[in-house]
Amino acid sequence: MIASRVAVAVAGLLTVLLLQASLVGPLTFPVPVSLPALLVVVVAIYAGPGIGMGFGFATGLVADLASDHPAGVQALCWLAAGVAAGVLGGLAVQRAYSNRAAAAMAAAVATAASFAQSIVLAIVGSHGATVWLALRYLVPVGLTDALLALALVPLVRWLLRAQGIRAPRPVGEVITRVDVAGGSYVGR
Repeated sequence: MIASRVAVAVAGLLTVLLLQASLVGPLTFPVPVSLPALLVVVVAIYAGPGIGMGFGFATGLVADLASDHPAGVQALCWLAAGVAAGVLGGLAVQRAYSNRAAAAMAAAVATAASFAQSIVLAIVGSHGATVWLALRYLVPVGLTDALLALALVPLVRWLLRAQGIRAPRPVGEVITRVDVAGGSYVGR
């Protein structure tokens, strides 16, 4: 069960990085839209802050190693986004938010992560990163993230509920015989 969940996570990570490099990045250039960051946020909303943190760090680290900017920036920003989305996602799951509401939440957190990443890159002096560009692209990134989230939220929600990768639920012990005189029970 755990091996299938890890395999699905790795497949999703690699797929979204390939889609970013081959489709989303070129189509949205020069706006720095990040499909992997959005995936981290959506997974964290439905799976919780622990999984969001781990998935965000792993996805960010793989993306960092494939890029030309300082390693660790995306890993740090996406780790924080995974934790924040996981904490906020508890509200979404508990209150049974619609796909549109969850997509809006995901877009807001992913846009904030993208903005934070741009600011950190500007601070560490990465080429082409400035605070002005981070502010300039804030609205276009938010709108594009919202559109992508509308498609991504139902897909991730469905995948996380799929039988083969669903987290195992704890099974309660079945009471087979009750000892009324002693006040105790005997399990299976």
